[in-house]
Amino acid sequence: MKKILTAFALLVAACVPSFSAETAKPNVILIISDDHGFNDYGFMGHEIVKSPHLDRMAAESLLYTRGYVMPVCSPTLACLLTGKMPSANGITGNDLSNGRSKPGQREALREQLLGNSLTLPKAVTEAGYLTFQTGKIWNGTYQQMGFTHGMTNTPGRHGDAGLDIGRKGMKPIFDFIDTAKAEKKPFFIWHAPFLPHTPHNPSPERLAKYKGKGPTKEADLYHAMVDWLDETTGEMDAYLEKNGLKENTVILYLADNGWDAAYAQKRDRAKLSPYELGIRTPMFVRWPGKVEPARDDETLAHVIDFAPTILAITGAKQPGDLPGLNLTDRAAMKARKSVFVEAYTHDIADLADPAKSRIADVVIDGWWKLIVPGAAKPDRSFSGAPATTVLYDLKSDPLEKTDVSKEHPEEVARLKALLAGTRK
Repeated sequence: MKKILTAFALLVAACVPSFSAETAKPNVILIISDDHGFNDYGFMGHEIVKSPHLDRMAAESLLYTRGYVMPVCSPTLACLLTGKMPSANGITGNDLSNGRSKPGQREALREQLLGNSLTLPKAVTEAGYLTFQTGKIWNGTYQQMGFTHGMTNTPGRHGDAGLDIGRKGMKPIFDFIDTAKAEKKPFFIWHAPFLPHTPHNPSPERLAKYKGKGPTKEADLYHAMVDWLDETTGEMDAYLEKNGLKENTVILYLADNGWDAAYAQKRDRAKLSPYELGIRTPMFVRWPGKVEPARDDETLAHVIDFAPTILAITGAKQPGDLPGLNLTDRAAMKARKSVFVEAYTHDIADLADPAKSRIADVVIDGWWKLIVPGAAKPDRSFSGAPATTVLYDLKSDPLEKTDVSKEHPEEVARLKALLAGTRK
């Protein structure tokens, strides 16, 4: 009888699929759009921009419409990679001062970045994932950042060969997913396409959908670029579904900084500024069957929340010094009352002293927003900061048209005290 039972047990075991710890883990795709205004989506209420794929994905997700990032790309990406604010991770701008061609600047910036307690792709790789880099990744190659696979082989400014993704098709991502499937490994994809970033060069067919509909010609071109981003995002999502991967793939989304559709870089209240058009973005997490879809128009989300969220999802090691929250922890997220943003010059004055480059500090507390000027002045024509401390009521004034600091001195004092607490 014992032999019969043993044989039966072996037969049953042979018929049951075996799953390793790696294959049971969810796949993760982090999508980072580039120079994208917070209201330039269908799901954010735009009347011209068509973004059906992002609209659908947002509807299937836990969506925070009040997310905040840094005002320019490299610092925001550094926050994603390290889980820390620019003043803590050391990457406050896109370049060192004295010009882009300064010898050794990429090495210095990379050393500063990799000296932090966390490099996100490296941690996820060590957790048993195949990891793939596309699009923007400043200052280093995909290998130097800890990815197993990638497109950026040279340590330049934006991402060099990685910038082809989306603009020249999505095949590299599809090929990588096939590789991960063949190796029976979970995958993590850093998808940071150069979209809708300039050059705004949509196809004539795509531009025709928007020509003459926006407030300016620049807006028409930009709207068509958002359409291009949406289409390629939809292609990736369709590939997941076609290959039976949608249910076990977590998608996280944000933009790296904002954009002013009507004025592009002719006005100083969007990219490289501490105003809403520079730093606000919707953020969402889609995890079918695990995270219940919901739209949250109140709770404050932040770029530093992505690293702890991804580490928790993948089971990667937590360094223990990350200040962000897990975006899927609804109780913790709702309990948060304030977030902070640091705005800096485009070029870094001193890697060892972030304050020398700071043009403004920002605190958003509930619906109050305080901007306090820093020691530095903007170093680009399209970068702006107020000359004096300003206060806005974002509930009634979402695009900061009216400074109410004189009417509410008690709120100014309270929010300055909150900012002071972050500098201790």
